[in-house]
Amino acid sequence: MNAVQEIQKILSAIRPEEKNRAGGIYLNTIKNEFITFPGRVMIPKIPVKELPYQAAVKTVADLRQYFPEFLLGNSLLEKRKPAADLHSLQFAMPMQGRLLGFTHFFKMDLRFGGDSSNVVEKGDTTLYPSYNTNRIYYKSRLIPSVPGDGDDFSPVQIFDEVTVESDMHFRTFAVFDEVGTRTITRELLERLALDVFSVSKELYPFVVFDFFTACFNVPYPTRAALDRALEIFEPLFFVLFGRYRSTDALAKRDAILAAFPGRLEAAEGALAPTASFIGEMKDYFRQYAIIRDDELALKGWWMLEISVT
Repeated sequence: MNAVQEIQKILSAIRPEEKNRAGGIYLNTIKNEFITFPGRVMIPKIPVKELPYQAAVKTVADLRQYFPEFLLGNSLLEKRKPAADLHSLQFAMPMQGRLLGFTHFFKMDLRFGGDSSNVVEKGDTTLYPSYNTNRIYYKSRLIPSVPGDGDDFSPVQIFDEVTVESDMHFRTFAVFDEVGTRTITRELLERLALDVFSVSKELYPFVVFDFFTACFNVPYPTRAALDRALEIFEPLFFVLFGRYRSTDALAKRDAILAAFPGRLEAAEGALAPTASFIGEMKDYFRQYAIIRDDELALKGWWMLEISVT
């Protein structure tokens, strides 16, 4: 049994009744999210070149004790997306909306980036240090997609290429890992032009650019939370896709309207959210709040509080 199969065996053994033992969700000084847990996990030395899956088997076994609900139903992505993301564990779970397919993409970054007092064994030019930690940096996103080979998937792209301004020059990119995603995220939200978010879009945007498309952040991805997020994001994605391209590339207009009665309507030749759906989105995002007391401010952190998980 190779390392990928060992990791998959760990994931497959998770039972639906298992519950998380998670702490809080935080954003660090550069607005990357991490989640804490009531224990310590030792992350081994990781080659600077790339994380080999054999080195991560025990780590997955340790972390599944704290986050079984996040990993339930997931498969390890053997080929990382993007390929240049060399030090993460990436998991995927297919989901089906009313008209579109989606993938829940869950990524845990194992590269050392924390408190030096937690170092177990120092690193060198070829290895990152091993360290003890009670938190893990992660991404959790819904991605509109079509199935690929095995557990792979292909995003439903809004963009084929992206042009961004850099060093006073405009540069065109054709691979999503080279693009400044926050710049394009800002443009997506400007085009969406909806005042429904309870959290600052600059601090923690829920609609984000990744994989050359619009994705949806789900910071506490239990199955119930993912199902609810999908109910919000699928009709919202049709609206946003229509800001750039004809939605006929996804489905016929009548089929879209029929799939989302009371949520979408035709307005000036495009799809738009109804007043009822705007209210529903406000209610959905109201479960999230940002907290920052003096102690968090000293650390340069923010806490993302969720009233319903």
